[in-house]
Amino acid sequence: MPQTRRIAIAGAGIGGLAAALGAARAGWHVTVLERALKLEEAGAGVQLAVNATRCLAALGVLDLLRDSAVHPRAFRILDGLGGRLLAEARTDRDAEAHYGGPFLVIHRADLQSALLAAVHAERRIELRLGRTVEDFAESDRGVTVLASHDGRTEQIEAEALVGADGLRSTLRARLFPQSDPVFRNRAAWRATLPVGAVPERLRDPAVRLFLGPRAHVVAYPVKAGQALNLVVATPESRASHGWGIGASPEELTSLFRGWSAEARALIGAPEHWLRWALCDIEPLRSWGSGRVTLLGDAAHAMLPFLAQGAAQAIEDATVLGLFLERAGRDVPAALRAYERARQPRTRQVQKAALGMDRIYHLAGPARLARDMVIRARGGAGLYRRYGWIYGWRPPVLPPAGAEPLSPSAAAGR
Repeated sequence: MPQTRRIAIAGAGIGGLAAALGAARAGWHVTVLERALKLEEAGAGVQLAVNATRCLAALGVLDLLRDSAVHPRAFRILDGLGGRLLAEARTDRDAEAHYGGPFLVIHRADLQSALLAAVHAERRIELRLGRTVEDFAESDRGVTVLASHDGRTEQIEAEALVGADGLRSTLRARLFPQSDPVFRNRAAWRATLPVGAVPERLRDPAVRLFLGPRAHVVAYPVKAGQALNLVVATPESRASHGWGIGASPEELTSLFRGWSAEARALIGAPEHWLRWALCDIEPLRSWGSGRVTLLGDAAHAMLPFLAQGAAQAIEDATVLGLFLERAGRDVPAALRAYERARQPRTRQVQKAALGMDRIYHLAGPARLARDMVIRARGGAGLYRRYGWIYGWRPPVLPPAGAEPLSPSAAAGR
């Protein structure tokens, strides 16, 4: 009988669950260790561009999103002050035909529920809740993972360990103690409300981005079109972090006096907001060593201004599964190959997301010049600008036993 291969994953967020599916489909038995006693996601939306939905299809999850996700007709950029439409890119069948997959928007809890359903249906995956990964110890034969649970310490034996434990990753801190999150002096405010709470002209299935001086607003439908997800980015000096920090609606609305009627209608609709400080991490030179690697925000946390955080974690999971499938006996070599395949891309996306912080929030004459460029380029220009993101596909690896890929060949197409 073939040897049973085992891998441990720290974290059961979007990246960790997707990584578990990728590893299981590669024939590995997976133990997912999650510190929470119950999997609950904060009320927030996720944009899934085609590079993410293509991977979700490969992981067997895309069909599970059909009842909850929304397929928006368009992505619109608007002047936050005057309300003028600057550019519109179609995100329906024309875009799907061009890129080979759908653009979707979904509530984060619905995405996690679909991933969790796929995990529960996979006999090779064991999910253990209430486990906090504290440390690990490597040997020539594997890695011993130490996880605290109910006042006791559990030992999990595996051939590899993946840290998918988020921005404030315990495993990243263990591997790279100097890799602390960087506060970027911005906050994101989030709210989800019934779609009927906003004017009818704002209810159509579209993603709207209002750009204004030092701030922006994003709105799109979730929950099969029955709810609206709002995200507002503002300057911020408070570095307190967390999904559940309550925020004052009055404080937020006071920041948007002078904005367009549509933007103010959106901002004024929710009765409750959640606020958290926006952080990323500086690109890491390495994601791991030996039998340990990182994935998702633990490896490359980024600002949300390209809506690619979840997408890049899903890409990571898909590519990791491909390299695990052909790992052979040299597991550390397979993990390093995965890292080489992913690092150039995630570094580029991190850098681009940080750059959008400046572009989105220009003021004065620079804002007017930016708007003129957006209008001149139009919707087709948006696709040209971000085609390198949306057009990515997982690498096609040679069969096991063949010569290893060069980093450029393994980086995806």
